[in-house]
Amino acid sequence: MLQTLSIKQFAIIDELEIQFGDGLTVLSGETGAGKSIIIDAIGQLIGMRASSDYVRHGEKKAVIEGIFDIDNSQEAIAVLHDLAIDTTEDFLLVKREIFSSGKSMCRINNQIVTLQDLRRVMQELLDIHGQHETQTLLKQKYHLQLLDHYAEDQYKSLIDDYTQTFKAYKAKKKELHDLESADQALLQRLDLLKFQNDELLEANLVEGETEQLEMDIKRIQNSENLNLALNNAHMTLTDEHAITDRLYEFSHQLQTINDILPNKYDSLKENVDQIYYTLEDAKHQIYDELSNTEFDEQYLNELESRMNLLNNLKRKYGKDISELIRYQTTIENEINKIENYEESTSQLREEIQSLYQQVLSKGKALSQERRAVAQTLRDHIVAEIQNLQMKDANLEISFKPLDEPNIEGIEFVEFLISPNKGEPLKSLNKIASGGELSRIMLALKSIFVKSRGQTAILFDEVDSGVSGQAAQKMAEKMREIAQHIQVICISHLPQVATMSDHHLLISKVAHEDRTTSKVTELTDDKRIDEVARMISGANVTEITRQNAKEMIEQNR
Repeated sequence: MLQTLSIKQFAIIDELEIQFGDGLTVLSGETGAGKSIIIDAIGQLIGMRASSDYVRHGEKKAVIEGIFDIDNSQEAIAVLHDLAIDTTEDFLLVKREIFSSGKSMCRINNQIVTLQDLRRVMQELLDIHGQHETQTLLKQKYHLQLLDHYAEDQYKSLIDDYTQTFKAYKAKKKELHDLESADQALLQRLDLLKFQNDELLEANLVEGETEQLEMDIKRIQNSENLNLALNNAHMTLTDEHAITDRLYEFSHQLQTINDILPNKYDSLKENVDQIYYTLEDAKHQIYDELSNTEFDEQYLNELESRMNLLNNLKRKYGKDISELIRYQTTIENEINKIENYEESTSQLREEIQSLYQQVLSKGKALSQERRAVAQTLRDHIVAEIQNLQMKDANLEISFKPLDEPNIEGIEFVEFLISPNKGEPLKSLNKIASGGELSRIMLALKSIFVKSRGQTAILFDEVDSGVSGQAAQKMAEKMREIAQHIQVICISHLPQVATMSDHHLLISKVAHEDRTTSKVTELTDDKRIDEVARMISGANVTEITRQNAKEMIEQNR
């Protein structure tokens, strides 16, 4: 949940700090007082697009900070762990700085993060629902998302299986289309591939050859120094003062001592003998090496020519020798495919047909599961919207076969509604008024709020276009949602305000030719006065104050 919101130099707000509690918090105030600005500020914390217009006139930057309790959000904690952000505390500090240049910077627990990562974290904590969001109900794609979300993991394996099969089907279709639509291009590519293949075949590439060439070239180029060093080493082991002869003599003397003093120098003699035999082996190796150290200019030229060829191939293809060897196999396969065009296309058509039948089969199984869940969801939504003063409303979830399967399935899913008795079911965008859409969206929020895992939801005038009994029912529904997660609501409805656990008044004040917004928590008489204003408008009378008092007591 959102515990504290701090706003500095944001729009008309100079400096503001708001403490939020759990349950239902209502923000009210006159039009233009700054309620929407507070929503915009919170929107910056969840990753909405920044603008230099948000920076208060004359200032260099705006700063918005929020402290969130994450103790009950395992989903958010999992994302934070994935981003390597410290979660040892039960709270999260989120900060957004917006500069007058239009750029912005995001921090989570003082660690700089990208805007995308900020959104990943915050979508698990806070959901902002405004009037415009009701328009998503008019989009058919949103309906299928709602249905699948309602099912939770009931048929997730079917979705994954279908999606994987459909992607394979589309990939094969693209492969066939590419073959069929590029005959001339294929012939040109075939010439290029054959040239490259011949060139690489002629090069007779060998894994690790470059390293061996470098070693051999270095050996020949340094043959004089190498020969001198080998001769000196060999002389050390073979001249009249050879170390091996001295060691042999030393070993013989140790044996004589051991004969007189048994076992005393056994270990030393073993070590001396080991060194002697090691040097004897080295003497033979060095002698053999001496026979290979002659400078051979012709052989050096051959090695350098080979190295130049390999280096030219590496530069030409932008690959090392290992990659060139693999690339050669790849182009051989492609040459074979192009040369066997008819056979390739025929085989592709068979594979496509097989995959298409799998798509239909798996799509049918998925649709059966969706239809079963859709009936439960339909009953749930109808019960909720009828509870929101749409007693004669009916809703059905329609399934219509698609002409061609898509990534989501083989059927078109749409919510159809009849708001009044006797009216036919129609698409939401053809029948639902603004107030009806608001109530339907609120009904959906109440259904999905428990499964989303979020800890806070913010309603921005979602009750617009609603009054009377419907307004009271919407207030009760918000109160019901607030039993599960924190609810923050901007509202003009007295029914909603009187149902709240906390009531905050947003107002504008002028000081030294500047206007800013301030927030006041309302209790007792001040709360009654504000509810009375919401009931009657500017003219608050004793009667409206009494009505407000009664409404507060009744809803409490």
